[in-house]
Amino acid sequence: MSYEQVSALVQASGVLLYDATTHKVLFAKNDDVPYAPASTTKLMTALLVYEKTGFKGDVRIKKEDTLVQPSHVPLIAGEVIPVYQLVEELLIGSCNDAALALARACSGSVEKFVEEMNQKAQSLGCLNTHFVNPHGLFEPGQYTTARDLMRIFQAAIKIPAINQICQTRKIHFQNGGVSRVMYNHNRLLGRYMGMGPAKTGWTRISLHTYAAACERNGHTLYLTLLHSPDKWYDARLLFDYGFAQLKPRYTAEEKF
Repeated sequence: MSYEQVSALVQASGVLLYDATTHKVLFAKNDDVPYAPASTTKLMTALLVYEKTGFKGDVRIKKEDTLVQPSHVPLIAGEVIPVYQLVEELLIGSCNDAALALARACSGSVEKFVEEMNQKAQSLGCLNTHFVNPHGLFEPGQYTTARDLMRIFQAAIKIPAINQICQTRKIHFQNGGVSRVMYNHNRLLGRYMGMGPAKTGWTRISLHTYAAACERNGHTLYLTLLHSPDKWYDARLLFDYGFAQLKPRYTAEEKF
């Protein structure tokens, strides 16, 4: 399939497909145009939490942490949860209350944490990114680009713990004394060959967003999507296209 054919089929408004092995851009569409990031915001949240805590310690949940659009397994005020578990809930279950609890606990207030998110974005070279919350629910003034999201994604998955969490299919934990299971929102994990760490996002206004890594034949491809009607369609299309452009990094003769 040609570049032009893929361009005609891609539904996302903002796209960047990058070969991290050869450092080449394989596909781009409106990659410097800002769009709402939805829950891919949580990559920056996790990165900042790691820098502040190393994912060590515990957080006592406060009522204010729970005053957000409900998560699949809502946090309970008064319970004490390890930071690492909250980060798992943040990145695997995309829990908004976990984002608020981590932000408050790390910086004293959500507002201060968001200021630090913006400072971190600037330090990464994200010149077209601005955050107003740590979870990604739509608010005016919260935006990023496919290129900036790529920078944030790469910085986040360089942290081994974040990389591992973002490709964990499910976790088991206790909530209010009850055993729970939380599943990764990435539908391509375990279903699309080579799929690695990823973060999904969606709101009615933002539509689908996605940041993902996939590896085959010695090449790792990174993909970011913003404002997509169907991220699963776009991701398969673009990864298929990207890998079709590449030759194996080594031949059998070169290996041996």
